[in-house]
Amino acid sequence: MQPYFSKCVNNNNDVIFLTGTAHVTATVAWNKSRTHLIGLTPALVSQARARISQTGSTVFSPLVLVTGSECIFQNIGAFHGFDDASTQICWKDSGGRNQYKNCGLYGMGNATAGAQAGSRSLVVDGTTGENTFEDCSIGLDTVVRATAVNASLEFTGGTPRNVFRRCIFQALTSLAGDLHVLVGASGIDRYALFDKCTFLNAINSTGTAMTVA
Repeated sequence: MQPYFSKCVNNNNDVIFLTGTAHVTATVAWNKSRTHLIGLTPALVSQARARISQTGSTVFSPLVLVTGSECIFQNIGAFHGFDDASTQICWKDSGGRNQYKNCGLYGMGNATAGAQAGSRSLVVDGTTGENTFEDCSIGLDTVVRATAVNASLEFTGGTPRNVFRRCIFQALTSLAGDLHVLVGASGIDRYALFDKCTFLNAINSTGTAMTVA
């Protein structure tokens, strides 16, 4: 993926089209604004097949770090989780004013990663904020989160006006204290809006009921 991204020009509305799985060995630093990533795949609500995934044995986090703004991510999946006792984040957006449409952000894809308190599927960070997530799936229900309380989504850095529409938050946990959404200290400004979102806790698939979520 990086050879294609390196050819993109900041603020030029360049587009990368992705098919299949891009296996990466280091964080994908999406640091160019108005640079877009579109998956050429059916618009599946769960498990998008045009996706980014880790490979190799060297641990890195996050899988994707977005510092560019006004980018479009559509029909993209991201899967992350090493068998390593370290904090692991799948996707972090610090750029702001980005649009996510039909994306699957799946962190803690390994039980060891899911046992770490700081592990997340998505972190939305920074004072720019104003991201829109539509028809996205955040979190996994195939790997048990255990041992330490963690969250699928965390807001940090006073991020304002983030909107989630028709998104699915999913989890499979053995801890009643696990969370779908966590707001860190001074994590949000103005508001975070969840419009027609669904929060799923797989208690009928051996999971434990969340107390707060």
